[in-house]
Amino acid sequence: IMAMIEESEKLKSSLEGKAEHLADKLVPYTFLGTGLVWLFTRNVTKALSVLMVDFSCALKLSMPLAVLSAMRECGASHITVKGGKYLETLSKADTIVFDKTGTLTRATPKVVKVVPFSNCSESEVLQLAACLEEHFPHSMANAVVREAKERGISHEEMHSEVEYIVAHGIASRVSGERVVIGSHHFVFEDEHCTIPEDEREKFDNLEPEYSHLYLAASGRLAGVICIADPLREEASEVLKQLRGLGIRKAVMMTGDSERTAAAIAKQVGVDRFFAEVLPEDKANFVQQAKAEGHTVVMIGDGIN
Repeated sequence: IMAMIEESEKLKSSLEGKAEHLADKLVPYTFLGTGLVWLFTRNVTKALSVLMVDFSCALKLSMPLAVLSAMRECGASHITVKGGKYLETLSKADTIVFDKTGTLTRATPKVVKVVPFSNCSESEVLQLAACLEEHFPHSMANAVVREAKERGISHEEMHSEVEYIVAHGIASRVSGERVVIGSHHFVFEDEHCTIPEDEREKFDNLEPEYSHLYLAASGRLAGVICIADPLREEASEVLKQLRGLGIRKAVMMTGDSERTAAAIAKQVGVDRFFAEVLPEDKANFVQQAKAEGHTVVMIGDGIN
């Protein structure tokens, strides 16, 4: 942090630059005033008094001090600011983009229901899911492993090498069968897994307020794990305060399904939401908004 504060002098805001430029332009006039006072009064004390009230020093000192004070205030609130120009840019922001997990929600997900399909049992679904998910530190993966442990389900290694597809899910082989677990997009669109026709109604009636992890084996849906990730109580109030500070457009982007994203978006009160998006989709949206002339704030890592 100390190094960043030292580097911040290289990242001055345009206002700091203008103040320095103005201060430099005032210096010749200050010396001219000093010379004229001495010339007319022949009084050294009066001449030096002009230098004492020189505004160029005040301009050069006040702006960096104001920026450093603001950075210190931010630091006290656990916010790291890299330089004055970022504070200035933030004041111009009109669009804010929220990641969902861990940003609008508490990132303390908990398994609330396991819905088996294809003649599987809840224990079998949770055992296989925990077996795959235990290799990865994602908060939802931790929730699955924790639920299996609480239910006393043993999930020893019974698969081949696992493959982690970023922002999609996990794939492996168990007893020669390809097993995948992850998002709706990954399981049904990328892997082309199917839902048993006689269980279609059960699938359609899954509660939309939960995040869903889909588990499939040999191309057929084996189970859905419903996970609750509680919304931060302060989320909607913070959004109201941001609107009061000049934010005109609030957007939520998540890798969750359309139904889950819609339920969370309605509770928070964002203007627009995007579901089942990848990290590059989030980056592309920010770039497009910037190209349209907006100043964008992104909150959240946007990777999980």
